[in-house]
Amino acid sequence: MNEPAAPDNTELIEAELLAHKVIAAQPGNLDAINSLGIILLQQGRIEEAAEAFLRALSIDPEREDVARNLVRAASACAKTAVEAGQFDDALAALQYVIRVLPREQEILSQMAFVLSQAGRFHEALAAAHKAINLNSGSAHAYDVQGQALMGLNRPDDAIDSFKHALWLDRENVPAIINFGSALMAVGRIDDAVTCFDEAILLDHANIQAYNNLGLAYSARGDYLSAEMILRQAVAIAPDYAEAHFNLSRVLLIQGNYQDGWRENEWRWKCREFPSTWRNFDYPMWQGEELAGKTLLIWSEQGIGDEIMFANPIPDVMAAGADVVIECGERLVPVFQRSFENAVVVARQDPPDTSIEAAQPDFQTPLASLCTHLRKSRDDFANIEGRYLSADPDLTARLRDKYQTLGDGPVIGVCWRSGNPTAGHERSAPLKLWDKLFTQGPCTFMSLQYGDVADELAGVQERLGVTVHDDPDVDPFASAEDWFAQVATCDLVISIDNSTIQVSGSQGIPTWTMINTLPEWRFGDNGEGHDWHPYLRVFRQETAGDWGPLFDRVAEELAVWLALRSVPA
Repeated sequence: MNEPAAPDNTELIEAELLAHKVIAAQPGNLDAINSLGIILLQQGRIEEAAEAFLRALSIDPEREDVARNLVRAASACAKTAVEAGQFDDALAALQYVIRVLPREQEILSQMAFVLSQAGRFHEALAAAHKAINLNSGSAHAYDVQGQALMGLNRPDDAIDSFKHALWLDRENVPAIINFGSALMAVGRIDDAVTCFDEAILLDHANIQAYNNLGLAYSARGDYLSAEMILRQAVAIAPDYAEAHFNLSRVLLIQGNYQDGWRENEWRWKCREFPSTWRNFDYPMWQGEELAGKTLLIWSEQGIGDEIMFANPIPDVMAAGADVVIECGERLVPVFQRSFENAVVVARQDPPDTSIEAAQPDFQTPLASLCTHLRKSRDDFANIEGRYLSADPDLTARLRDKYQTLGDGPVIGVCWRSGNPTAGHERSAPLKLWDKLFTQGPCTFMSLQYGDVADELAGVQERLGVTVHDDPDVDPFASAEDWFAQVATCDLVISIDNSTIQVSGSQGIPTWTMINTLPEWRFGDNGEGHDWHPYLRVFRQETAGDWGPLFDRVAEELAVWLALRSVPA
């Protein structure tokens, strides 16, 4: 039997007019008010619908069908607000209903979801607990509890919660997807793939399932499969920004820069992208000729990204453009020295008046330069590699200072990443470095940002070797000091963090040790690095096992030191 056709807009308008006529004649007609709310809900006028249902409930608080309609309206209102990133509005809509229906379990579950989306995970967990206490048979309540636990970095507890949700409702697709995400978080990638496959079987058009399956294949290092799945995702939902952005990472790590950069432009529509769009009025640069034109380049993302994505700026200047650079305040003196004919100002609100005074013809976000100037590996092959420079006087003073610390070359070391999601996988504790630190003659200098006194004391106690730390250099406070300190090094050995961008951009020989699932910028194989010709990549062979990698680096360091000692 065919489903009845949804009423068209004309029918809805006529029905709304009729409902208003009835209500005007009979203001207390609960059925007419409830019908008006349903009509408004069908028209997408969610807030008006909610008001109608609330009015109906004020007449008869016991009408369960009206209460269910109010819950539908509030949930739809909250969903719309969450999709727009308006979490306070979503919570306000739900809290309003809770005051009317204080024991409405579904609204409490929805509140838990919204609070998790807003990053308020402790409150989300409390709301989920209330929902479960009201109805321990609700799969949705256990699902949102699991989401809150994931936000609190309790993946094992989240897995138990998702399992319970699926025990209650085996075909609950959102819970299956969230269960898969939790399994990924604890490294159970194959089990996660099974979950996402199951979700797709149950809901063939579920974009979240396709997106997460693509991420799971990427976490396996199977980038071709990840690309195939993510292309399916964007075919199903062409406006789903997260799938486009994840596809960009998969394409870029394979060296498909042309397609990768195009997909990367979707970053601005991703809810969790860490940068904000700059609302300048100048036309966006789309690759037009730049000779005699002025191009405003404004920075984005973190300081390491700012440094790396500055790589194409010399190309822009060589093309004859006048350049205005808006960047993070710490980098202003470094960029001004390195791009001496550019106007360089700190990113601020309102923007520095020097930008308007320069009368830009075009503007571009910093990373978008790559869309036109780094379209293939050939575009990287022609770069010289040194595009940023430290203060020469400050570098000379630090070099003189460090020469008093010991014999041999200065080797800068960095062992910890501050990345909030992948930092623990990229970091390599100092106890792993013993085979390096016992070699010489050389002077080891800590380039690690943050308080490292206890860690360096442990090296001294364990090996009798001093890894020096300069308390006068604080990368968080001064990029000038940071760049100068790195410039004193004859070699930098580091895990993947922003230090390698500082050394690589200056052409300092750099050895980088990376885990089995590196960021896209390292590519999927090889020892080279497209962005920094002076950077050599050492890759972990087995996830979590740094031992063989450090053995190899120690052997390479012994060779490097031996070659340094050979007379010219």
